[in-house]
Amino acid sequence: MLDTNWVRTLARSMAIGAGAIAMLTAAGSAAAQDAFAIGHVPGDVTSIGAKFAEVAGTFAKYNIKPELVRIDAGSRGVQVLLSGKLQAMQVGFSVAVNANREGADLRMVSSSCNVMPMEIFVVPTVKSAADLKGQKIAVSSFASESDMAVSLALRHWNMTRKDVVVTQLGGMSQRLAAQLSGQVPASPYVAPGTALAREKGLVSLVDLAAEGEPWVFNGLIVNRDFVKSKPDVLKRFLKAYIEGVYKALSDEKWAKEVISKEWKTDSKTVLDETYKLFKKVYPRDFTPSNAAIANVIAEVNSIGPPLATKNPEDYVDLGPLDALKKEGFFDEMKKRYPTALK
Repeated sequence: MLDTNWVRTLARSMAIGAGAIAMLTAAGSAAAQDAFAIGHVPGDVTSIGAKFAEVAGTFAKYNIKPELVRIDAGSRGVQVLLSGKLQAMQVGFSVAVNANREGADLRMVSSSCNVMPMEIFVVPTVKSAADLKGQKIAVSSFASESDMAVSLALRHWNMTRKDVVVTQLGGMSQRLAAQLSGQVPASPYVAPGTALAREKGLVSLVDLAAEGEPWVFNGLIVNRDFVKSKPDVLKRFLKAYIEGVYKALSDEKWAKEVISKEWKTDSKTVLDETYKLFKKVYPRDFTPSNAAIANVIAEVNSIGPPLATKNPEDYVDLGPLDALKKEGFFDEMKKRYPTALK
């Protein structure tokens, strides 16, 4: 005769064992999360992709444990990246090209903006570019994207850097405060800074995005060794990052809620302008355009010592993105978030 007590005991043991296995599996999955510290510039909508991914939960989905580090200027962020305290930095391509000229070995592996999206804002007393001759123009730091924006604007005005005094003052909030206090008459901004500048009474003198200047304004920069030594971690990070952005592109209400919390603003004007630029400039394939890459390399080469190489492959590695495309990841994103393409 079958011992029913033994059967019940065995069933309980199996249930407990299954529960223990499930707990161990879950613990193992959590332990498998790879830490990934990424720097980003606050006050720049082209740097918000990682925040979208964090809030959307896509990092956890792909077993990435992110640390989002706010750094006021891209050039400073690259210094932190080179120190080994970051795995990646959201920064302009020109900063990476400059760093490689100085001996670094960085690679851009994705782009979040292939045009120069900045506008140069001035105090109301400045009526034309000619009024800026001999005056100060504030940038976040030398060799930053805001610094490059000034160079492009000066070229647009048929002026050179000798006609103005370029001074580094830090992030958006510092530069805006300096303008409002009368310390400097001009500075470049990207959304949401553009909307904030308008709200404070500053005037846009030139919109470089409207000029259609090809430029890899922002993207993911990593050390070349990281691409080779941690390909799986980088691929999973990119998947999480891309899916977070796709969700934001397809869900305006949710994205604006994230933007509102990130920049602590409920201003409809700021939120509308910021989201509009975000949706306009983010390339859906996250690939830096050839024209933008060439333009940055040429501009950086014209400023300072000549570059040792103008070969894009010495600054860009699209291998991880190409792998995702071949695997059908982007096709999957387009099916899951169809409105992101509009």
